[in-house]
Amino acid sequence: MDVERFQAFLDAVEPDRGATVLSAAPVPGGYSRDTVMAEVRWADGSSERFVLRGDPPIEGSVFRSDRAAEWAMLQAVKDLPDFRIPAPRYFDATGEYMGCPCIVSEAIDSTSMQKFLDTGPDLDKAREDFVAIMASAHNTPLESIDASIERPSDWREHLEDVIANFERMLEAAGEDDPILRYTLKKIRMNIPPEVPMTLVHGDLQPGNFLLSEGTDPYIIDWEFSRIGDPRLDIGYYLQIPMPPHLYHPDPETFLASYRALTGLTEEQINPAIARYFLLLGTSHLMLDIIQGSEDVTQGHHRGVMGTFLMTAYAHFHRLYLDYALDLPYTSEAHR
Repeated sequence: MDVERFQAFLDAVEPDRGATVLSAAPVPGGYSRDTVMAEVRWADGSSERFVLRGDPPIEGSVFRSDRAAEWAMLQAVKDLPDFRIPAPRYFDATGEYMGCPCIVSEAIDSTSMQKFLDTGPDLDKAREDFVAIMASAHNTPLESIDASIERPSDWREHLEDVIANFERMLEAAGEDDPILRYTLKKIRMNIPPEVPMTLVHGDLQPGNFLLSEGTDPYIIDWEFSRIGDPRLDIGYYLQIPMPPHLYHPDPETFLASYRALTGLTEEQINPAIARYFLLLGTSHLMLDIIQGSEDVTQGHHRGVMGTFLMTAYAHFHRLYLDYALDLPYTSEAHR
C-alpha cells in the first residue's frame, strides 16, 4: 500500500476524476492490519485524505480476519442513525492493485478516545460517554442491518460456537493445556442468562472511538464484528491494558449505566457475568495467539511478533486461570 499502488487503484476506480496521490504514509498502532494515511488531489482542485486498511504479509501477521466480511459489515452499518463510522469508499477485494485485500475509508480529523483519556479528563464523564457509545451500537435494531450479514439462528447456538473456540484452542495446543481444559469446564458450568442478540463490534475500546469536533464519535476497526451476544464487547474491554480504564475502578456504576441504556437486567449483566464474558470475548484472540505460537515453534518466523505471541500466550493464560477460578463449581446456570 504505497503511492504508486494507490495511484493505479484510483486510476482504475475513478478514471474520470483525475486523481493525484500526493502521499501515503504508514500509521502506527494496532496489531492486526497494516494502515496507511494517504492524501489525494483531484483534477477539480479539491483534496481528500483516506485511510487504507489492508492485510499484512502472512509471515508478520498474528490475528486472522476477513476483509470481505469487514467490508460487508461496513456497507451494512454506514448509514445507520445509531452511531457513526468513517465512510467506506473503496475496496480492492483481491489485492490486484494494492497488493493485498484493502479497504479505503475517509480520514476523519479526530483524536482517539484513548489519547483523550491520557490528557486527564473527568473520568466519570468519560465513562458515561464510553458506555453511551457502546450502547449505541448494541441498541441498533437488527432488522435495520442488511440480511446478507450472517446471524445465528438462536442465542444458544451462537454461545456454543463462541465456547467452541476453547475446543479449537485445545486442538491447536495438542489437548495438553490444563488451564484451557479447566477454563472450558468452568465456562460450561456457568452458562449465563440469555439476552437478545445485537450488533457486536468485537474490539470495542477507547482506541477505536474517534472524537471529532462538532460531531458524534466515530467507531472504527470492525474486523471482528458480528451479530451475537452484546456482553462479548463488555468482556473484551475488561482485558484492555491501557490506563486509565473506565470499567475497573467502578464496575457497578459502569454496568448500571449500561443497563439503563440497553434495558438489560442485573441478572443478565453484573460484574460476575462481565468477568465470565472476558473469557468468551477474548477467545478469538487467544485462538489466533495459540495458532501463531505453534507456527513459531515450527520455525515459521514472525519477527518481533514472535516475542509478542509468547508474551501474550502467558498473559492470557494467567488471566484465564484467575477468572476461571472465580467461577463456581455449582451453578444455577441457565441451560
